[in-house]
Amino acid sequence: VALLSPLHALAPQHTSRRALLRSVAVGAPVLISPQLALASPKADAETVLQALEPLSGYVDEARWDAVRTVLKTSPVAELWNLGQGKNWIRKAALDAGDPELIELSEDLSSALQLTDQYVYDNNFIYFQPGNGKLKTKEPKDQIKIAQTKLKTIIFSL
Repeated sequence: VALLSPLHALAPQHTSRRALLRSVAVGAPVLISPQLALASPKADAETVLQALEPLSGYVDEARWDAVRTVLKTSPVAELWNLGQGKNWIRKAALDAGDPELIELSEDLSSALQLTDQYVYDNNFIYFQPGNGKLKTKEPKDQIKIAQTKLKTIIFSL
């Protein structure tokens, strides 16, 4: 109740809790991440490219959670983890009617997903059936593919 009291003071007295919470929920995405709402797809893509830079080093250091944290954090997560409707590169490609850019966005999504899958598997390799060997080449290859696709996307935007 104490958390809602400042918001309650701004709302008319006849506003129900449900209506108040609905209005707060609608405004929440803007409060959480205003820079993403204002940034361009090209600027966001450059931000993602910078975020991917340390991942190969994290793989070499077996820092699986660090890799997954980057992959699961905005704006990277929208490109592969939250569905095609949230993929802002795909949306820009569809808006532009550019089939090559659509294909690049799909290839990028696949590379990011495979990177996540490989590091996830490495995190639990000791509990899985199989030869028990860590895979470092495969996630690093997918990171390079993602970076290459992203550079091409940035050039195209």
